[in-house]
Amino acid sequence: MVVCYDDDKFSILFLCFARKPNLIKKKLQAVQKRLEASLEEIRASHSHRGNRGSVAEVVVRAFLREYLPPDNRVGEGEIIDSKEHISTQLDIVITNPNHPYINDLKEPGLFLIEGVAAAGEVKTNLNSKDIDTLIQSCISYKNLQIIHQAGTQIYSNDSDIKRFIDHRPYFVFAFESQITIETIHSKLDDYYAENNTPVENQIDAVFCLDRGAIINFGDGQGALKWSKPNQSSVPGIHIVEFGPDNVLLSLLSWLSISIQRITLFHSPLVDYLISKKPVAEC
Repeated sequence: MVVCYDDDKFSILFLCFARKPNLIKKKLQAVQKRLEASLEEIRASHSHRGNRGSVAEVVVRAFLREYLPPDNRVGEGEIIDSKEHISTQLDIVITNPNHPYINDLKEPGLFLIEGVAAAGEVKTNLNSKDIDTLIQSCISYKNLQIIHQAGTQIYSNDSDIKRFIDHRPYFVFAFESQITIETIHSKLDDYYAENNTPVENQIDAVFCLDRGAIINFGDGQGALKWSKPNQSSVPGIHIVEFGPDNVLLSLLSWLSISIQRITLFHSPLVDYLISKKPVAEC
């Protein structure tokens, strides 16, 4: 594997985006209002909670398809590794350019972890029990084993390699939340501290349209940093948005930095089709 280390030029991108005025913010604030209106329409059209959830997922995937680069296809389904481990059903699966075209994305599909850029879950109305379920869903996904082909090229740093190359980013998107952004933060922080959960197995971000946004900055040495007046980089999980104004801006900023550039020598499908077991001599 060939690794090209960054020169830290992306390290303050999140903070810079948060301060960029006017056009970008106004654009995404307008889009956010459109998503909020979509939720009202979904509620008016569907009485069954499951149906509302399914339609809400479609809305979020459509948003991501519109605003992510065309190389990042967006679908839903399960993710597998070459050891036949499998994730839970995931509402959002974002592929990287290496993923083979084995899914038409019109219905839930099966994805190869090496071809996944990021994954997430969508909730119309996040509650306390959901957090517990999402923590376990993330761990299942993060435990998938990724094959690093000889000659793989990446552009990253040591911290992000452990979190986003050896594993892949995981996030939660909620239209509304029954619990405060502070409570979500505390539940995540407390669980991971009590269970000594490695940072690479933790939820990487939570975005609630009506509450704000939470970002997991890991060890504080990745490309995405959170700063305080007396510290240039603070590790751990932090609330980066209080309130609804810039949640979509935070989401797209986070995805832009967390999704890593990976170039493979051959399609990852090869590692799933060709047996590595020795052939017995006749």
